[in-house]
Amino acid sequence: QLSSLISGKRAPRHPDEDTAGEDANRRITIHRPLELETSSSLDIKLEKGRRRRINRFIKLFVVLAAALLIIASLIWRVLPVNREQDNTAGGTMDSSKKDTVEDEPNPPILPDSIHIFYPPKTQTEIEALNAKLSKFSDPIVTKEEFFSKTTLPPPPNYPDFTYASDLHFTSKRTALLFAPGLYEGIDFEVAYYTSVLGLGAKPTDVTFTNCDKGPHVDAINKFTTRPPWGSGLDTFWRSVENIATNPREGMRWAASQAAPLRRVHVQSDLLLFEGDAWASGGVLANAIVDGQVNFGGQQQYLLRNVELKQGAVNGAWSLVFVGCTGETPFENSGLKSGPSISVDNSPKLRIEKPFITMKESGEFELRVPLAAFSQSDVLGSQFGGEEVRSFTGVKLGVPSTDGADNYLILQKALDEGKDLVLSPGVYPLAASLEVKYPNQVILGLGYATLKAPLNGSPCILVHPKVPGVRIAGIMLEASVLTGTIPSSSLLQWGMPDVDDVGDSKNPSLLSDVFCRVGGASYDRHVSTEVMIQLYSGNIYGDNLWLWRADHVKLHPGEEANFPHISPYYRQTVMGECQVRNGMKVYGQAVTMVGLFIEHTTEDQLIWEGDNGYVAFYQCELPYDVDLSYADKSFVGYRIGPDVKIHTARGIGIYSNFRDFDVNVATAISHPGSDGIVMSNLFTVYLDNQGKINSVVNGKGPSAVSESDRGRPFRCSDNTCSDDIGS
Repeated sequence: QLSSLISGKRAPRHPDEDTAGEDANRRITIHRPLELETSSSLDIKLEKGRRRRINRFIKLFVVLAAALLIIASLIWRVLPVNREQDNTAGGTMDSSKKDTVEDEPNPPILPDSIHIFYPPKTQTEIEALNAKLSKFSDPIVTKEEFFSKTTLPPPPNYPDFTYASDLHFTSKRTALLFAPGLYEGIDFEVAYYTSVLGLGAKPTDVTFTNCDKGPHVDAINKFTTRPPWGSGLDTFWRSVENIATNPREGMRWAASQAAPLRRVHVQSDLLLFEGDAWASGGVLANAIVDGQVNFGGQQQYLLRNVELKQGAVNGAWSLVFVGCTGETPFENSGLKSGPSISVDNSPKLRIEKPFITMKESGEFELRVPLAAFSQSDVLGSQFGGEEVRSFTGVKLGVPSTDGADNYLILQKALDEGKDLVLSPGVYPLAASLEVKYPNQVILGLGYATLKAPLNGSPCILVHPKVPGVRIAGIMLEASVLTGTIPSSSLLQWGMPDVDDVGDSKNPSLLSDVFCRVGGASYDRHVSTEVMIQLYSGNIYGDNLWLWRADHVKLHPGEEANFPHISPYYRQTVMGECQVRNGMKVYGQAVTMVGLFIEHTTEDQLIWEGDNGYVAFYQCELPYDVDLSYADKSFVGYRIGPDVKIHTARGIGIYSNFRDFDVNVATAISHPGSDGIVMSNLFTVYLDNQGKINSVVNGKGPSAVSESDRGRPFRCSDNTCSDDIGS
């Protein structure tokens, strides 16, 4: 009818419409005799015609206006809402516009990288589930297969098989989700870039029982690396969360960096090693262990908010316990023997990582634990009391190979005030994802990886004065830059020209965030200036590994440059995978519980903000630098000259100068303020040339000969008044 009005033609009538009267009138009009019209009657007819035309125009205008309003309403619903940010009090969402944002589907549409499993009910189902899960484990090499390629007979003490490291730099990412229930007789190895996630509200909602190992990690490459033990030094990038497990052999987790166990109830012993395989440290957080925790030969380890029912034993150099309960060990400097033990029984803050759950209906929820401050809430495990958010307000990201697509889709959701859950995969970005609103969550599943924009801008930029943000469970990876900005990074929180102390009552969180410069890329020119920059305050860091790759993927047909170190990878040399610093902290009251930084080409950590707190710091200086590294006085841990208050415990810095005889003056540098309190500090000479000549500010012991290899040299505090090599 609208088109008829515009064209001036009458629209066809509906077949049911009554037209008899009109037809009769039309016949009368046609057969009426013609009459001569007077001028007055003609004027009357003209006036009537003019009025009819005006009425028709008014009707047309009303219809057109109504149509335009309908079209505008439809456009408004599909376009992103443009919300203004208030930089004085943090971004806030316009509630009048919030209703125009479309809900996300719940249950969400899951991509192929996410797999949901349900409790088996019969022996046949148990066998089928074990077979299915074995396909997600690391590749296996049998003893017969390995020794069939040599003339040597297999030694009798070798295992029947070993898991291999073939997936060390794969682009494949996987999340294995387990619906609530009992999983009897299920045993599987957790592979590279794989997360095992229970979907219950508490760990015991998903329980592995009547099994030998349950989900576990063994040492790898047992036939080639210190056979028959293998290695746990590079069993990185894998995790288990929100489950209970009761394996007959104990839960084995012979893993190192970026391989956390969190929100778990281990109803047996927990074995963080395997035999004599070396391992280089990890994190257990928000957990209950009914049996004994055995660190084995782990170089260092952090336990945060763990209920230890039968204590913990062994460990090599440094163990840190924060907010733990039960049979927690006593503080020990390690000066006389054993690892140093650092204990914080009264942390001031605790924030747990967000997680997802599934209701009986199949709908998903995002659960966001609240920050805890009271003494009763900052100690021991904590399962419950989270803010529950429906997935109707959560965008499930699915990666594309197109960086522009990834950015536009994910940023649109953030601008709509939604939370992001990133499904497993690699997401190249054309521009930074910007977080503008308080309390937003970005949560990665299965080691979702954001690749930095090519111009050097960060993968994620959190705007200043935006409290309560949660960024968790993601990898951030450097790119080969085609442009430069003044200070490139992988994550930036706040702005250098905006004073933002944060919100002490609503602090923000970085949890399980793992940065990587090099490794998976064939191009060794990937770079960034610094991995993480924190300009805002009141941020809580929980298990961060910031890694400049010391080894990278080989090109097809390329031979290893240091095969005696590893035949599987190229060892990074000077000029490759460039990054100056791991982290720069300018914000006030920033906390880091579990911080690993390795191999950057200048200072590893620079801390300029006051009231900082660090519990557990593990650092390796770069292997490939030349003598200028020592000449420029670079260190592993630098506290800025204006800092008045800073607390740190369990600080280890290691040297392994492979290419040059580099002698670093000291490992830790600080301005000497009375408010700087550091405890259980040490250095280790790992291998090769050079050394670290002192522990802190030129004080403390150091290695003097090859026989000191692998031996910690300690200071119990930052005065080094009682320093000895232990």
